[in-house]
Amino acid sequence: MSKTLNVADHLLALGRKHQELGRVHDAVNAFERLANFQELPAEVAEEIQVRLAELALRRRKFLRARRHLTAALIHQPDNSRYHHLMATAADSGAKADPERAAKHFQLSLELDPNQPTCLGEYGMLALKLGRTALGLRCLRRAAELTPDDLQVIGRLAEGLRLANLAREARDVLRAALFRNPRDGRFRKLWNDFQFQQLRREQQNARHASRVEKAADKGPVILPFVRPVPEAMPARKGKIIRRDTASPTPPPHVPRPARLSAKRRAQ
Repeated sequence: MSKTLNVADHLLALGRKHQELGRVHDAVNAFERLANFQELPAEVAEEIQVRLAELALRRRKFLRARRHLTAALIHQPDNSRYHHLMATAADSGAKADPERAAKHFQLSLELDPNQPTCLGEYGMLALKLGRTALGLRCLRRAAELTPDDLQVIGRLAEGLRLANLAREARDVLRAALFRNPRDGRFRKLWNDFQFQQLRREQQNARHASRVEKAADKGPVILPFVRPVPEAMPARKGKIIRRDTASPTPPPHVPRPARLSAKRRAQ
């Protein structure tokens, strides 16, 4: 038993080191070998599942991450971080499940309501699901907790823009730029927002111009519709074609058979 524990401790330390150094493949191998051990302390088994889930998320293997997080939540169902990771995995990949992700985001925030990153991600997901009021509330709360976090401010501005609150988004970005005048990242965020707004205004102006021109010209006839000629009078009744009788063809006269040049030479 002590020998098994020594090997487990060695593999656990090795896996942690590989993960810290960014050697994902080596870390996965170490933790998967540990996961196959039959007798492990509960806290070690829990840590292995969480670390494998983190590595799976990094490798964009979201279904595998969900399986590991499900096992981790069996060990500790009231861990807000585990629910947050599960929400991230459920909201990613080709087989994303937004409703399941929203449920785990909510559970994570119930356990720890002061998570700016979780609030921001949940806010954007709520906007995507059409829950605008909830989404904006989460995004604003995240900005209150970390007013100088670039990612949080960027999410809030994007959420406000999607909710057609461009004026409030402009105020948020201007305030963040005022608090961080020497940070070029906030200047870029502000410039990108200004460019997006200008582009959107130009698109709206072009669309309005096209609609106005179409209204002035009257109904538009599509090119594949064949118009009916107005000068052609409508015909009434049944039209009967009268043709004269064709003459009788002359009798067929048989032609003499012609021998080939070779045959005549004989």
